[in-house]
Amino acid sequence: MKKTVVITALVLFSLVLFFSHQAFSAPIELKWSNYFPVPAMQSKICEQFIRDIEAKTQGKVKFSYFPAGTLLSATKIYDGVAQGIADIGFSNISYTLGRFKQTETLDLPLGFPNAWVANHVANDFYKKFKPKEWDKVHVIAMHTSPVNVIMTASKPVAKMSDLKGMTIRGQGYIGEVVGALGAVPRAIATPETYDAVLKKVIDGIYIPMETLRAFRFGEVTKHITECWPIGQVYTFYLVMNKDTWNKLPADVQKVFNEYPFEDKLAVTWNDIDIDGKQLGMEKKINFIQLSPVEAQKWIKAADTVVEKYVKNMVSQGYKESEVRGWIKYARERIDYWLKKQREAKIKSSTGPDDVRIK
Repeated sequence: MKKTVVITALVLFSLVLFFSHQAFSAPIELKWSNYFPVPAMQSKICEQFIRDIEAKTQGKVKFSYFPAGTLLSATKIYDGVAQGIADIGFSNISYTLGRFKQTETLDLPLGFPNAWVANHVANDFYKKFKPKEWDKVHVIAMHTSPVNVIMTASKPVAKMSDLKGMTIRGQGYIGEVVGALGAVPRAIATPETYDAVLKKVIDGIYIPMETLRAFRFGEVTKHITECWPIGQVYTFYLVMNKDTWNKLPADVQKVFNEYPFEDKLAVTWNDIDIDGKQLGMEKKINFIQLSPVEAQKWIKAADTVVEKYVKNMVSQGYKESEVRGWIKYARERIDYWLKKQREAKIKSSTGPDDVRIK
């Protein structure tokens, strides 16, 4: 009888240990949301991040991945992460215009030459100023799109005056620049833009060349005006729900903190824009460079958007010197990273002749 009791006790004890170990070793399950279509490189880089983080945490973290807006649409990703519907989200600030007032400095036409430079500047900006507007989430990395260009379906744009009467897709401060250049801006979510061009709801798009492949805009546009002298980008973010971050074990947080998100995103955005331009060349799209005289006209017009931003921020209680300090810092970092690009001999789709692919 005693022997049976002892054996039973040992079995029960073993079961308790087994199930305790199973509970203890259960992976941390995280939901990752992204609105880009599955074939797009933005989706593939998220997949790479997921594989790498799972490997580096030795299975402690497991992801459920929701690309193409299957969990949250582009406009809902930030709120969805803040509310815990998703643990990690990949989107851009123009979908929530006015929420990230200080960070919107980076959406201004500041003269970004290309994606590689702009991505590094965006991270420098965040690290320098740590805007309080991001306090509700944990920022993994800031990043940006490549430089926007004017894509049109039928009418080529070689001069600013050519834009008069045209309806061009652009939202947030990108849309403000469209208006300053003389066109009518129209805010349309990127996944819906293809049909809008095809059905002639809009005449064109103010967006990077990488979308020629990612969103198949190469099928519906015939002309591209490379207006990189005004250098405007869409600012993106990769963020995590704050409670999720705070609950992660220290060793898992360390993996996230040490992973080179910034460098990989800079390279990815730069590479996919080069790929987009090369696709456009294959499709015989008409590429137009602004003449030096015309470029100055575009810069002058775009500067009105910068000044409008400054006045708007001052009206909301910010000091003018503070706001101009953000702009000055971003432009200084543009010069710094363009110099670094030249030193590293990195080519890009847009920018000065010596760094631009031929």
